[in-house]
Amino acid sequence: MKDLIDYSTEFNPQLKLQDFSKDTLIRLLVAASRLYTGVDPLWVAAMRKRFGDRAAFDYDKEIWQAGTLNEVRRVTKALNIQGNDVAALFKYFQFSPGFGVLFDIDWDLKDKNHGIMTVTRCSGVIWWERSQDHALQKFTCEEIEVPMFQHIAEYFNPRMKATALKLPPRKGENDIACRWEFKIL
Repeated sequence: MKDLIDYSTEFNPQLKLQDFSKDTLIRLLVAASRLYTGVDPLWVAAMRKRFGDRAAFDYDKEIWQAGTLNEVRRVTKALNIQGNDVAALFKYFQFSPGFGVLFDIDWDLKDKNHGIMTVTRCSGVIWWERSQDHALQKFTCEEIEVPMFQHIAEYFNPRMKATALKLPPRKGENDIACRWEFKIL
């Protein structure tokens, strides 16, 4: 069967993902990643309205902490990412459905034990700026991502340290969203 560019054809009960073109599968992955990450702000907004910021933020943190390593395991297994160095960590982040698939990122792998990851465009930061939701931005970047990135780094190597070199807020639209250093000590 020819690689399909979409599913505008008649229903085919035998159709599989393998029947679609590479570009179509990429569009599907990006759509799934947006759905995956898009549920969280809806859930947090409902929780904030009902229970207040602190309760909503505490529950959100609990959910992300519980699910993060499951995502790491699934992505590394699916892509056969092996190793315990910064390059292996960067490979994971590059295709994480909750991170690398959705954001613009510059990678600076200095050597296998040291690298800098710079997020140049983050949809969350853009949304927080537009909505002026500084509380959610601070919570997400500082209370969720800082410990979560450290936890992910330790998954690859218990001696790896994740350090936030720059976090939001941005100084302007042309400023980066965030910058992280990963180093094996």
